[in-house]
Amino acid sequence: MTLPPAEWIARAEQILPVECHAGFRASLEEPRPTWLRVNTLRISPEQAWEALAEAGLDPAPGPWSEAIQVPVAQRLDVLRHLLHREGLLYAQSLSSQAASRVLDPQPGEDIVDLCAAPGSKAGHLAALMGTGCLIANEVSKGRSYKLKDVLFRLGALDRPGLDVRIRTGDGVRFRGHKDAFDRVLVDAPCSGEGRFHVQDPASWQGWSLRKIKGCASKQKALLHAALDAVKPGGVVVYATCTLAPEENEGVISRALARYPDVRLEPLPLTLQGSLPGLTEWNGKAFAPTITEHARRLPPGPLWDGFFLARLKKG
Repeated sequence: MTLPPAEWIARAEQILPVECHAGFRASLEEPRPTWLRVNTLRISPEQAWEALAEAGLDPAPGPWSEAIQVPVAQRLDVLRHLLHREGLLYAQSLSSQAASRVLDPQPGEDIVDLCAAPGSKAGHLAALMGTGCLIANEVSKGRSYKLKDVLFRLGALDRPGLDVRIRTGDGVRFRGHKDAFDRVLVDAPCSGEGRFHVQDPASWQGWSLRKIKGCASKQKALLHAALDAVKPGGVVVYATCTLAPEENEGVISRALARYPDVRLEPLPLTLQGSLPGLTEWNGKAFAPTITEHARRLPPGPLWDGFFLARLKKG
């Protein structure tokens, strides 16, 4: 069995508290939890539960109504189920679902998903808002085709009262849309440390401290663009699937220093087992509000490794 780089494991155990180390080590080898999201654009949670039970599956509730967990042994059965094949259910990790829930989109708003492919979070945002305008932006033209396919299958592209627009280009360009949107989700491209797993050695392919530094530079530019684009009083959620403080607390710290009218807010929901942001890393201190309000989700039986912060402008 091949493990991720020893240097990375040592770093991760510096970042996570000692009480999380056993769960972290186990998460590298044990099957990941199998989570579904009920696509409430097309079906109610109650209808989904009934259909899964009729199929002999054993769903369990998640922390919000559209989240359903199924036993790992039933993963293939549920992915073959008609509800999943037709887009009424969507396989999506609980950590990924949490990002949309933290943004808390409201009906009728103008919202941007700045890094939208493959479409998991954009589809969730569309379902949560119900009406309004959602711009799903993706830098890669190839990935934007997948994004369109997913949003079409989920029924987000032809929903009355919901205007979903797919845009292709660098998210940094949204800095030109000054004070234009109510909310922006920055699910930033990252080093992906939260999903490293022994069954997928490609998940850590190319990992290095240099890569982390490069990701952090791009992430800062994307977050700054989002803060420029959101209206006064608007909300930006910054999310990554990495543990690296350089890509998380470091990026938030830079934004708070650059934008004195921006503040961190508490997340609008409780995330079981989540950890506060770090106070410092490698001798660099972070703003106290990061420790108070940002949350790190440790990889384990509930979550993929993730980081979430909610920023309010003005």
